[in-house]
Amino acid sequence: MNGSTRPSGRRVVLAGAGHAQLYTLKHAIEFARRGHELVTIAPDHFWYSGLATGVLSGLYTPAIDKVDVEALTRQAGGRFIRDRITEVDLTRRLVHLERGDPLSFDALSITLGSEPHPVPGAGGVPGCYSVKPIAQICRLREEIERRLTADPSSAPRIVVAGGGVTAVELASNLEALARRFGGNVRVVVLAGRGGPLRQLPPAAASLVLDILERRGICVQSGARVERVEPGCAILEGSGTAVAFDLFVNATGLQPNPVLKRSGLPVDGRGAMLVDDTLRSIADPNVHGGGDCIAIRGYELPRIGVHAIREAPILFRNLLAALDCEPAETYAPQARYLWIMNLGDETGLAVRGGLWWHGRLAFRLKDWIDRRFLREYQIAAGSDIVA
Repeated sequence: MNGSTRPSGRRVVLAGAGHAQLYTLKHAIEFARRGHELVTIAPDHFWYSGLATGVLSGLYTPAIDKVDVEALTRQAGGRFIRDRITEVDLTRRLVHLERGDPLSFDALSITLGSEPHPVPGAGGVPGCYSVKPIAQICRLREEIERRLTADPSSAPRIVVAGGGVTAVELASNLEALARRFGGNVRVVVLAGRGGPLRQLPPAAASLVLDILERRGICVQSGARVERVEPGCAILEGSGTAVAFDLFVNATGLQPNPVLKRSGLPVDGRGAMLVDDTLRSIADPNVHGGGDCIAIRGYELPRIGVHAIREAPILFRNLLAALDCEPAETYAPQARYLWIMNLGDETGLAVRGGLWWHGRLAFRLKDWIDRRFLREYQIAAGSDIVA
């Protein structure tokens, strides 16, 4: 469509700044070039989950794991609002904010991500942390460093609730952090009824569990945390109390509850239902990506690779919605590479049923993650911190 017939002066609102939103922010000058207004709403910097466990182990500084989304927005001539979305009103085309006034939109992109399943009692007990927001991982690292600096022989007892890849990565990197300080931690992973590392090929899972055992990390199968009390996790069924100094919730993730609360069509987990153009099945001007969406016809794990692959399609379809142009379709990869960081400068790389373990796998992960972040940090005008 030419400039004389294309609608102009419309507003696109980016609700959240997740993995799937970064590409749009990097190329956001295109909205201004076409005469549209861009508004980004996010509570903080973008934190990259791929390097989070490396930050926990002390291998990376927290600064290397962040992208300044405010800077990206402003460089594109957009407006940044440091706030949280509380509700989306499709009828009136408004997003409601925690602190500010409601904001209207013509096109909306939702990448609000996910949050941990709550563990009863953990919210009010000192020493409890969770895998998200990732800033909590930084605070956990600071707490362990403080304890080990004050008393290198203290050996804090740490319970990690969850049996998935994230829980095991956290446990591995907690042990690595203690070694960096010449100290020790006593880490127990409480895996639920299904047992640990079900996402991995069985032989790969056995190898990782053997590595953890050699490093003194205890993994208990069939140990689901029912609730947390001061200083102990109570197991479901037996009522056994597992003592801790620090507790980490890695029991799994759920989509941001704002979506369901807003009356958007969601799946059984609460993820916004979208079609293969990443548009809500209720409104073609509402888009989404990453952990908070469910693409109709697919069952996708909540991993960053899908959000990153969705990102260019999301950007182009936002422009298409504003300019009344046809939308592109997105087809998720059937097979993809993902790599665990085991905290000892080795990694476990998995693609489909294939896997390999070693230093080369970790170096590949380090290269991929740093390259991804560097692209956006440079675009935001940030200094790169080694």
